[in-house]
Amino acid sequence: MVKIIIVEDDPMISEVYQKKFTEAGFEVSTADSGEQTLNLAKKEKPDAILLDLVMSKMDGFEVIKRIRSGDFDGNIKIIVSSNLGQKEDQEKAMKLGANGFILKSDFTPSDLVKEVSKILNQYSEHLLHKNSGDPQ
Repeated sequence: MVKIIIVEDDPMISEVYQKKFTEAGFEVSTADSGEQTLNLAKKEKPDAILLDLVMSKMDGFEVIKRIRSGDFDGNIKIIVSSNLGQKEDQEKAMKLGANGFILKSDFTPSDLVKEVSKILNQYSEHLLHKNSGDPQ
């Protein structure tokens, strides 16, 4: 079972996402702040983090920076889910170490689950090929 932390500061959206991801077979934890995300990531050792960028105190960019600093498992996939659709925001998130960027407004909660699954599957297929020695 894929373990995911959903980081969303809007409780209503967080609840909907939690329900959809749980129904799809994910083991879900939720966080509503950057600090809480970092604490959970250390404790839970998730496979993935679905990260909102706009949060009070510590934004998603800072969370990515800290997770990629080397103090956390480098295999955690970080998928940004944000309404910040500017190219600069996407590029910044990817440069800091995000593995994917999803524009929230483009996806229903059910479609978001499918998109996250697709991104995660790309990484696991890549790892399977890499580990088996098969050419890609």
